[in-house]
Amino acid sequence: MRFLARRRTTFTWLIPLGLLIVSWFFGKHHLKQAALGVVFLILGEIVRTWAAGCIHKDNVIATTGPYSYVRNPLYFGSFLFSIGYALLSGLGLPALVVIVALFMAFHLSAIVTEEVSLTNAFGEPYTEYMRHVPRIIPRLWPYKTQGAEPISFSWSQVVYNREPTTAMVTLATAIVFGALQYYHLVH
Repeated sequence: MRFLARRRTTFTWLIPLGLLIVSWFFGKHHLKQAALGVVFLILGEIVRTWAAGCIHKDNVIATTGPYSYVRNPLYFGSFLFSIGYALLSGLGLPALVVIVALFMAFHLSAIVTEEVSLTNAFGEPYTEYMRHVPRIIPRLWPYKTQGAEPISFSWSQVVYNREPTTAMVTLATAIVFGALQYYHLVH
């Protein structure tokens, strides 16, 4: 499990590259599907940026902001990226199934590892939070933690958590996929 958890970042960067290569040869490129893929990438980055601006890793349990909807909003944002990349690839349902399965294999192992660590560090307050807030798919309404101080969003925290790097790589990947779409549509 730790092997997969440690390689989740590599997965996040290599899968879009692999999809891009396969897409070049086998993708059926459709503008509407590509546009929907871009929407998923944008939503994923919005979620990730919000989460990165609210989390102070290892200092406090993040239970407010995006963390009041889902325990792992950074991973949820990455999940949205995965869907976006699958849609951009033009490879259809098989790409979506494969990328979601790979996402779960790599990220679920990280989530379980982190949950054990957070339970050991914070005890009952974290266990209580786990009982009310889902792992990956957000709740519709925020969970109200009794006595929790709202953590305010901070751009400096976004930078500290290195989210701008993820945003730039996502943007670059979307541009390359867009260029591929354009090439296939005009040729």
